Amino acid sequence: MRPSPESVIAFAREQLVPLCREFPGRFFLAGGAFKTLLHGRPPHDLDLWPASILDRQMLLVHLEAQGALLREDNPPFQTSFQLSGRRLEVAYDCTPAILEERLSRFDLGLSAIGVEYAEGHWRGHVHPLAAESVQRREVLLLRPLANWKYLLATLERLRRYGEELGYRVPVIEEQHLWDLFEAQPRESQDALMTRHARVAREASGILAEASLRLRP
Repeated sequence: MRPSPESVIAFAREQLVPLCREFPGRFFLAGGAFKTLLHGRPPHDLDLWPASILDRQMLLVHLEAQGALLREDNPPFQTSFQLSGRRLEVAYDCTPAILEERLSRFDLGLSAIGVEYAEGHWRGHVHPLAAESVQRREVLLLRPLANWKYLLATLERLRRYGEELGYRVPVIEEQHLWDLFEAQPRESQDALMTRHARVAREASGILAEASLRLRP
């Protein structure tokens, strides 16, 4: 199924029924959850991006009122809840306040799919690179990278998306990330590896590969 604004809205409404009941604020559902439209499997989690600090505060209160339970395994950069069998990640970052700009800050085209919820109203958007990725069945980078300091996590995500979807990962995309890594001074390379160790979802060979590319 090729994602469209209509299909991503339908998906979001189905996934967020317990959450959006009488919620007066505004947030975005964006990111990897929409891979479900491509492979049919349930999403690992639902990434919610409040449109303002006030929206985030209201969202946390609303989640608790709906019976959401705070998870013990809270990763960096978000607050993690469990609600009606769904894992909800509420981001700390409340900027930008426009859906299209939020999507432009992802690292992969296939992540740049999202829905805006605002006081009962829904609006969906599919980034052109996401549509191109689906058409070509390739995992493509959104360039220039908005989060290049986490480029090793981007590399891990690039490979994982390819494996999950059965999509090709172009060599030029992986090489672009390694070129960025190798262009950094040693101190920055060490910092990139430290960040990746902190945010990586699971063990992978990325750090081992990176260690072979370190500057002397």
